Amino acid sequence: MDDSLYIKKSTQGRLFVVSAPSGAGKTTLVNEVVRRMGDSCPLERVVTYTTKPARSGEGRQGIDYHFITNEEFEAKIAGNFFLEWSGAYGHYYGSPRHVLDEVAQGLSRILILDRAGARQVKEAYAQAVLIWIYTKDIEVLRARLLGRGTDSAEQIVRRLALACEEIQQEQRAPFYEHYVLNDSIGSAISDFEVLIKKALNW
Repeated sequence: MDDSLYIKKSTQGRLFVVSAPSGAGKTTLVNEVVRRMGDSCPLERVVTYTTKPARSGEGRQGIDYHFITNEEFEAKIAGNFFLEWSGAYGHYYGSPRHVLDEVAQGLSRILILDRAGARQVKEAYAQAVLIWIYTKDIEVLRARLLGRGTDSAEQIVRRLALACEEIQQEQRAPFYEHYVLNDSIGSAISDFEVLIKKALNW
């Protein structure tokens, strides 16, 4: 057996938390870097739980989300299943607590969360690595949301208003430890991959 591989997989893993305003491309970046690193690194995106209806293009059960009912979600809350959860957006969202067990076993995981969720995780697990994805300006977000073709005009207005609020919050009181500019997707993926590998000593 290759001792160096054994050492890497036996040591403590890392828990990354990635946040961004809507349209900044966080899910694309995370999925591409996980794909690129492949089997060479025990790194996976955490599939979170939600009660929202499956949206066109992200409705794959167990891949995009674990889609469950309100009753199922509330039972999991009562059972202390979640590391963090929220009902702030009209539907429940939550991340499974067992990711901490996986990290303790030497595996690394990436959570995609909003600022409130990131704060909950950081409070529960201080070693979490916080990463903020951003764009040059709000017009880039507007163009990307329009380009998706998955949201109504009203939903886009709401998402942009929330994005502005999140950006202002981060500017007023910086919370994240690392920042990745998603201006060019190729450069952003490269920067994000370098950041992840450095944190993993890979």
